[in-house]
Amino acid sequence: VDDAELAERKKQWKPRKPSITTGYLAKYASMATSADTGAILKWD
Repeated sequence: VDDAELAERKKQWKPRKPSITTGYLAKYASMATSADTGAILKWD
């Protein structure tokens, strides 16, 4: 994929809204780091 195509895709990309917005799972999803950083909870 060339740079122009990547730029166009990036311009049109919109993040998805979370499907779970309440409860413990929503809190975990908003506070947990990614797996490559240890999947720990950030309390900040």
